[in-house]
Amino acid sequence: MKKGMDLGGMIDTANTPKDTGIPQRGAVQRKPKAERRSDQMSIRMKPSTRQRIEDLAEAEDVPIAEIIERAIAAYTPDR
Repeated sequence: MKKGMDLGGMIDTANTPKDTGIPQRGAVQRKPKAERRSDQMSIRMKPSTRQRIEDLAEAEDVPIAEIIERAIAAYTPDR
């Protein structure tokens, strides 16, 4: 019967490989999720608020979604 080899003494768990900048096999590389313009959202608001948004969109000749996106961008700090 062959005697197995003990590899426990050969592995140094405190030692880490050098970072070469090249992703290693099995490394998770996730692409950022692409933004789609076809997403929809339903929200409830006062009719007067909706009218103000529609009036702004009509005055600037842009879609309602653009008015909402600008408002969110202005409201969100550091973006």
